[in-house]
Amino acid sequence: MWVAHIILESLEVSGESYLVKVHYRTQDRCGLGDDVLNPVYREFRIFRLWFTLQRWKTYGYRPFITEINATVELSGRRDE
Repeated sequence: MWVAHIILESLEVSGESYLVKVHYRTQDRCGLGDDVLNPVYREFRIFRLWFTLQRWKTYGYRPFITEINATVELSGRRDE
């Protein structure tokens, strides 16, 4: 991951129990460099296409960006 932004949205503590709501936003760039020279990757056409598309002038030599947003609730007890 290139970027991770984690926000604690809420925290409730009641006696020995807790409830937490956390929001995650992560980004990663999926670019191929010398990886494509590896015989394992070169074997599969998808990697050769990916490498070509990533370096095509029309697309401005930009890697593919993956962004994930998720909100998760966690609960439990203090003694766990």
